Amino acid sequence: MKLRALLAITVFAAALPALAAPTCPAPYFVSGNNCAFATNFAWAAAGLGADSIVTFYVPPSASGPVTFQVTAFNSSLGSAYTGYLGIKVGAPGQPGSTVVTLSNANPTTVNPGQAVQFLITQVCFDPTCTAVAPAGAVGNMFSAQLVMLSPNSSDLDVTPNPQLTIQFLNGSQVTFEETSNARPGGPPVSYLPGINLGATPAGRYVYTGTAVNLPFDEFSVTNLGNAGPITGSVTIQDNNGNTIATAPIPAIPVGGAAGFLVIGRTPGDSLGLFPSSTVLPAGPDGIFHGILVVTMSGPNVVTAQELYGNAMLNLLVFH
Repeated sequence: MKLRALLAITVFAAALPALAAPTCPAPYFVSGNNCAFATNFAWAAAGLGADSIVTFYVPPSASGPVTFQVTAFNSSLGSAYTGYLGIKVGAPGQPGSTVVTLSNANPTTVNPGQAVQFLITQVCFDPTCTAVAPAGAVGNMFSAQLVMLSPNSSDLDVTPNPQLTIQFLNGSQVTFEETSNARPGGPPVSYLPGINLGATPAGRYVYTGTAVNLPFDEFSVTNLGNAGPITGSVTIQDNNGNTIATAPIPAIPVGGAAGFLVIGRTPGDSLGLFPSSTVLPAGPDGIFHGILVVTMSGPNVVTAQELYGNAMLNLLVFH
């Protein structure tokens, strides 16, 4: 009887059809029995006076849970750095001591109508988070790549990309913060309309207390390819599309991220792509208004912010 029962179970199991892979329309792709969507945090900050809160949210309209899985962490050096890399993670308001690396980053599953948040307080270059950053790396900057997974592509349609909130601190007090959403990889050319820059050096980075008198812009680029470093250029245009100035963007390694001020603060400022002496055509208000075009040689993500006084605004990026 036991042999017959075993044979019956075997025959029944053999008759079961294999689970069919889901149909995943673009921009989604099949991952096991799920549809997947790849997205990225281009450049996040943790440590040295800043921390970051990551939010995963699934709206009530989703038919089931969505899973978020990290696929890569990188320092600002990208694949040029192969040593230890982790992030110190806790709950918002309760900084924890858990160090998360790619090897122990568990998937996070979120049910419809719910959210999960993580506070990231430090980038770690050893398991104790005491090692200094390697030469050339920005010690509190990291980029993260992740996928969102669901058996139903319609649930991915309604689920927003993860949200990143960077908090700038004075001790334990948040002085100001900015938010941005993770972004899918974009094509080589990105357009940032509606930039506003102090037209002349005289007032561009002059402070009244902690507030800058004229607006200035910054942006970051992440290399999403695997074929090698990417290079590029940034072009300032007026609102008629006329080129005002162009500057090169240094090579960014695979998986790496680099952040820049459009115009440097002082002569020789290594973060400024255009020199601090740059003069732009001013509008009636004494401010240049125009378009920023970022052209890279390979797949990348561009994010950008504008600062004016103590306010910070995320700029829209079009492709």
